[in-house]
Amino acid sequence: MKGLLISVFSIVIFAAIFVAPARSRSMPQTTFENIKVLTDMSDTDIRKEMQVWTEALGTTCNYCHVAGDFATDMNPKKEVSRKMAVMVKAINKDFLGGKAKCVLCHRGAAVPDPNL
Repeated sequence: MKGLLISVFSIVIFAAIFVAPARSRSMPQTTFENIKVLTDMSDTDIRKEMQVWTEALGTTCNYCHVAGDFATDMNPKKEVSRKMAVMVKAINKDFLGGKAKCVLCHRGAAVPDPNL
């Protein structure tokens, strides 16, 4: 039974990440600045990752960023996002073989359900 639940959960997560249509997001077309966590990614990959995060959290860019100044750290949610990215990276490395995404916990909500 546990194996079946894991299989079904995996299929749902795959569909949510790769099959579900992405909402259109307006992102700056410039080079990213003040990158502290996604340092191993190109600008194109950072842009894609940010689109995944906005979809997973059901938000827009301005939830974590200051409108018009994406590089500033004035929005405290940006630092929370960095910490979450580090946590997901550690979970990927230690437990899930690169499969974890913020959609696993957030499921389209800015604040994940604490009862998961």
